[in-house]
Amino acid sequence: MVIPAVVGGPPGINGNAGIVWAENVSRDWRGERLNIDNLMIDNGAARTDGNTEFFWQAEHDGTSLFIIVHAKNTANVVKRTNKIYTNAIDGLAKQNLDILKKNKKGVVKLGDEVDDLRDHIFYFIKNLDDASVGASNFYINILGSLQDMTQSLEYITKISYKHINNNHKKLKYNQIKELKEIDYKLEHILNETQVVFETRSFDRIAQILEEKEELFTLLSQKIQKQVERTRTEESSPKNTTLYFSLLLETKDLMTATMTMLELYYNEHDSSVPPATIS
Repeated sequence: MVIPAVVGGPPGINGNAGIVWAENVSRDWRGERLNIDNLMIDNGAARTDGNTEFFWQAEHDGTSLFIIVHAKNTANVVKRTNKIYTNAIDGLAKQNLDILKKNKKGVVKLGDEVDDLRDHIFYFIKNLDDASVGASNFYINILGSLQDMTQSLEYITKISYKHINNNHKKLKYNQIKELKEIDYKLEHILNETQVVFETRSFDRIAQILEEKEELFTLLSQKIQKQVERTRTEESSPKNTTLYFSLLLETKDLMTATMTMLELYYNEHDSSVPPATIS
């Protein structure tokens, strides 16, 4: 966002664009501190305690005040996705209903926060400069990927909790072992993804995308193994249904994650200027 200098006083700053304002770094081009010290949160913010995943930075070049809004939301979603998925697998392995119950609450909260981002689409598009309207498509697509991720987590958490709560037979050792193998691989990818967004080192996305086929191949192998077990030794329809559902939904989760990464990578790799809000 670029705010022209205003004669007789500093430019006005508010949250009318639907953006949550948080901790600031506000120094001019000489390194001197700007008189912008207030913590600002708009009326539509999901959280009002200042503990948000956004922060802003301001610089003045003598003519205009440049305000850059950095979103940590994506890193936060990825971090919590990692934790929720691991807790679901661990809860199943240990048959721990408390872990799974807590996980359900966590995924509902995450879904609500992603929904809150979606609710700001109108304000985001409404306040874009004409030159930056193309950014709305990117923003909507990213939100779509985040929603797909949370929906997969909701389903994984729900079926895991339901299985244990209904006292169905515990998953077999080989099934748990295979799920943990997938969890370890997924954890590695999500950790790398989190670092990318925390450090804004989008050039590293290409390395993560190279691991996509490896993970999908692993999932396909586990599905084939379960098909063979079902035909020869598996005796529990509930276990078989749960295991297949977990594998397929994990594949959907990773598809959404990789789609999001590809969107960021393509945008970072292009010459499209960043969005500005008038």
